[in-house]
This record gives sequence, C-alpha cells and structure tokens, in this order.
Amino acid sequence: MATRKQKILEDLEELQATCRNGTFPQLERTDFNDDTLIFEVQNVGEFTACLADPYPSGETEVYGPGDFEFRSAGTILDVILGVLEEVDDPESPSGVDASCASWIVSEMAPEASLDHDVRAAQKMLGDSAVMLTQLGIEYWRVRLLVKVQHQNLSTSVCSAWGLDPRLPLCVELRLPTSGYTFESVGRCVVQRITQEGFEDFALESQLVQILGDFCQLCRDGSWKNWSQDSVEVPETDSEENQLYYESKKKRLIVDAMNNKNSGFLVCLANYLQLRVPTMHEFCAICDKAFKQPPMMMRTVCAEELCTYQFGEFGSKITTAESVNHPSEILDLLVCMLTAAAEHLRRKDILDPFPLVQLPGQGTILHPQEKNFERLLPIVAELFKVRSMWGKTMGASWATQTSAMSPEAAALLKWTVSSNRSYLAPLEDSQRIEAFRTPFQYLLLSAPPEKEQRFQELKKQFGTSFAFHGSSAENWHSILRNGLKNASYTKLMTAGAAHGPGIYLATDSKISFHYTRSLKRAADQPAPLKRQRTGNRFVDNTGGLAMMAICEVISDQEKLKKPKNGIWVATTEELVCTRFFLVFETVPEENVKISALEQDLRTLAEKVRVF
Repeated sequence: MATRKQKILEDLEELQATCRNGTFPQLERTDFNDDTLIFEVQNVGEFTACLADPYPSGETEVYGPGDFEFRSAGTILDVILGVLEEVDDPESPSGVDASCASWIVSEMAPEASLDHDVRAAQKMLGDSAVMLTQLGIEYWRVRLLVKVQHQNLSTSVCSAWGLDPRLPLCVELRLPTSGYTFESVGRCVVQRITQEGFEDFALESQLVQILGDFCQLCRDGSWKNWSQDSVEVPETDSEENQLYYESKKKRLIVDAMNNKNSGFLVCLANYLQLRVPTMHEFCAICDKAFKQPPMMMRTVCAEELCTYQFGEFGSKITTAESVNHPSEILDLLVCMLTAAAEHLRRKDILDPFPLVQLPGQGTILHPQEKNFERLLPIVAELFKVRSMWGKTMGASWATQTSAMSPEAAALLKWTVSSNRSYLAPLEDSQRIEAFRTPFQYLLLSAPPEKEQRFQELKKQFGTSFAFHGSSAENWHSILRNGLKNASYTKLMTAGAAHGPGIYLATDSKISFHYTRSLKRAADQPAPLKRQRTGNRFVDNTGGLAMMAICEVISDQEKLKKPKNGIWVATTEELVCTRFFLVFETVPEENVKISALEQDLRTLAEKVRVF
C-alpha cells in the first residue's frame, strides 16, 4: 500500500500531466514543499493548499487572495478543480473576482449514453434535481439531488445520525466526457455528498464509501453473478448476524440494479435511497456488517484498521463520538466501564471488551485476548484522574487528557465511541420530580427496524411503562448490545423464577432490588433541585443505582404478569427503552409508575421519541 507521501507525489505527477495537456491553461505555476502546494491562477493570484492528513480522505485547506478560504476532501486534482470552480462562481462568497472561465467549456454536448442517463434521472428525481457542468475537456460534473426515504427513521434517529430528512442529499459525481458507459464508472467518480443548508450533516464519509463500493460493482459486474436465491435474507440468529446483513446488502444492490436500463445515475440514486435507512447496520468506515446485531447509533467495527482510523479521525467519520459527548454522559460511561472491569464476573459482562490502539505501539487492548492485567491499571488511572479533577470541574474532568497517559486517553475515547445507544440529558423542565434524582436521561437503543415493528405492535395492543433495574456493572453491555433476555445464560444474575424473559416492575422499590445497590438515603430526599445539564457529576459512585424506564407492548399472551408488580416480557420485541435514571442513593419512597403514565407519554412526545 502506497504511503501518504507516495500518493501525494503520484497525484502531483497526474496534475502536471494534466497541465501539460492544456486542460488548465489558467494554472501558471505549481510548487510543492513538504505538505504545502502553492499554485497560481491566471488573473486571480496565488493559492496555498495545506494537504490533508490523512490524504486524500481528510480535509485540505486552501487560502488565496483576499479572504478566500476553501476546504475539500479528495486528491490534489479534486481540490484544484474545486478551487477553480469556486473562483469562477460569480455568487461565490470567497471574495475573489475572477475571470478564468476558460477552463469551463460550455459548447460540448454530452454523449448519447450520458444524455440518456441524465434524462432518465430527471424523470425519476425531477428536472431541477439533475445538474450537468463540463469541467475542462475531460470531465463532466454531475449533481444529483436525491430525496431521503425516511419513513422508518424517527426524528430522534435522524438527529442522532446527523441527517435532516427534509433536505435532499446532494451527490456530486465526476464523469468522463467521452467513453461513458455503465461499466466505465469506478470508485473515484463519487466526489462528495452533502445536505446543502444543514451544517451538522454527518453522513458524508460513510455514504461516499457506500456509493464508491457500488460504483466499483457497476464497473466489474460481479453483482450479475448474484442469483435471487443467494441474496434472499435468511432466518437467522445473532451468531449469523454478519452473514444476515451482508446478504441484505446484496439484495439491496440487486434491487437497485433492477433499473439498469434507466442507466447508472438512476441505479445509484435508487441504491442511495435504499441504503440511508441502513446506516447503523454496517461499519461507518469499511461498510462491512457487524458481528453483533445493530443498535440505534452508527459506529465502526472491531477491525483493527477501522478502529485505528476512528481513533485518529473519529469526528470526521461517524456521529458516535459527537452525539455521546456531553461531559456527564461520558462520566456515566466511565462509571459503567469501571464497574464492569472491576467486577468478579468481568470476563462475562465486559462486553464488548475494549479495542484500543496507539500510534507506534499498535494494539494494546483487544477483545480476542481480554488482557485484564493490562486493562485494570488503565481503568484505575482514569478513575484517579476523575477523583482528582471531579470535585472542581464536575464531569468536565474528562477534558483533562493532558493529565492522562496515552493509554488512558485512548481508552476514554473508545468508551465514548463504542456506545451504541442514544443517551442524552433531560433538560431542567423535563425531569420528573417524583423520581427524586437530578440524573434523568433520554435513552434510545432500538434500531429503526425494531422501533418500526414496536410501533406496529403498539397500534395493535397498546403500551404501558415499567422499570427495569440492573446492577451498574451490567449497563456497559446493555448500552452496546441492547436489553436482552438473559435468562438461563451466563449473564443471568437474579434467576428466572417466573420463566425466561426480560423482567420489569411497576414499582420502583422492586427494580431497586435488582440494581444491587444497598446504600439508602439517610433521610427523606429533598425536593428535586434543578441542575444545568452537560456537566453534572455523579459524586457517590459507591452506592450507584441505575434503572431504565421502558415502554412495553401490552400483549396479554407474551407479556406475563405472574406477581403483583412484576412483569416478564417473553420476547425482546415487546420492550423499548425510553428513559434512564441514575441514583447516588436509593430513595426510601416507592414510585408506582402507573401514577406517572401520562407524564411519561407527554415527555416522550416532547422529546420526540417517536
């Protein structure tokens, strides 16, 4: 594999060859020094490009005359094309008054094959949703505005993923001006994907990878060998999860290719619409299916290259880090990790085991080895830093990475990125006083397809709310693997007196028993004090009690109620987490959730759970 420097040098040679061919007559000079490319545009001036690291997937920054600033991923040639287009745009905010339109040739008509595909795409997407611009004499720039098919995506999911379902996806392609065919496209034709007007759009890197793989399949034609039998999604269990979702991906590709007669652009737009609702089912970097069933949040797989890239450039790849980044959420995740790592049953309950890499050292922690002798000192260091800074900084202690070893800082980053549930603090006005704790959160873990099935069952049977209490050491796994039926497995800790299933309770005192927290409040708890979210600190970790508030399908056949206050959901599809409560001490007062039913439904609607 070529190094970064080798790749840059190869692309410089391509740029120079392109200039010699006369494609960019307005480029008067190009100089390269270390990581900086300096080029001069005729009648405009000199530009400085600080090349991306990693190259070319990172972001190259370009500065030019006046206040000109431009940022773009891609090769050197891609970046220069973008700069030339920007300075030629009369509506550009760059401030450069350029007269270098000679590089855009408007007289050439597209070949018949491309013209056919453009017309087919306009018929599907709308005339104004397909834009064609010629770049030099070798390329067309094609922009497609593709509507998001979001019927199965809730507002919460879209927000968590960094997607605005109301705006189309703007796909920018670079296609050849001659020799264009369905098989002539390749991975490099996909230039960028954006949602214009939505600054928090976070799916570009993953979607570029997805469409790049699709284009490569169009080119090599391997999808033609996939028979209908080979792409049917089989009945499967979690052990065959990877095969299940890879088969599903093939089915979506074949479905998209059913419009092959309409051309490449239509197939690509179809595939994009089919894949957006599946972003959580595949690695955000390599687009391979996970070995474990998907959860709500997007994240990366356990392959070493993917975890390394995420460790280096996570915020540019997936929303997993940014969404779960409020300080108090990070603090809770560390508390859960510590409880699991230090527990006697850690080999079973610390799932997933951390996968941590360091530059120059390689992999220092890996799930296949589960080296607790190496993990425990790093966890202890994190908690030492927490103890040292928490009293004065609150949950913001986690920002003190300079006070940590590289190992501890890397473990902290993994702890955030590996969380696959959406956990967010409730605002002051949203917390319910009856729970007697300021630590109240929105907790969504069901993937969109499970949530859709849940809503269908809800229309049929209705729902009620119930508590689910579990020991602090179990929540590390629950947030990453979901609320599971652990009866008769190595994860079972409380028995299954009323048969297998997920155990729930309508009284808080019953669920507190399952949290294994024995530390009771010395006095009757004071009325709930409102505290600003974002930096609240769990001071008393010794008596920590955690429980979820779940919405439960009222199916009388599958939801057993064997004892007053105790429910057993015999199938996992009956239960979805909605809220999460953390207690430093167990309050004496019992809370009957039936008395708060309407408050919980109103709150769920207010925070747009559905």
